[in-house]
Amino acid sequence: MSFLNPRLARITAGVAVVSALAVAPMAAQAADTTVTGVLTPGALSLTTPAITALGSVALTGITQTKNTAVGGWSVTDATGSNAGYSVTVSATAPTVAGVPAGAGTGGSLTLTSPTATADPANTAPTGPVAKPPLVLSTTAATIENAVAATGQGTWDFAAGNLAVVIPGDAATGAYSSTLTYTTAVPVA
Repeated sequence: MSFLNPRLARITAGVAVVSALAVAPMAAQAADTTVTGVLTPGALSLTTPAITALGSVALTGITQTKNTAVGGWSVTDATGSNAGYSVTVSATAPTVAGVPAGAGTGGSLTLTSPTATADPANTAPTGPVAKPPLVLSTTAATIENAVAATGQGTWDFAAGNLAVVIPGDAATGAYSSTLTYTTAVPVA
């Protein structure tokens, strides 16, 4: 009969125990934690562009067009409603020296098309309803439209151009017209 060396017996028993533990299933140790909160609506906001002053224009007796820069602008829809919006712009009748009739006949303001910088996480606004260049008047014209399910987040619009047509019969004096940008419900 053969007897195992006591030291070899202990090593063999230890290996057997370790092997048994390696094969035995271990219970997973996990715990779930839920994050909760309330999301409240933000605002629909519009940052209007800066418009470069027209500067001094010498009258020539002939209708002339002078261009001036319109800075970039932005719309932020943080309402969470996904309802969409539109952006309109209107212009007051031009005045010269504070007199509407002194602006002459045939004057106009024409705005170039705005283009939105894409926000890859959101669906872009669908663009203007009327195709620019857009002749501005006291009647608001839609220059950007975000139908339902578009336009959420912040959208930056590139700088553009405003063409000011000065009629040949314009009077001398300080020229003025105010552009008003407004957010409204989307155009279907």
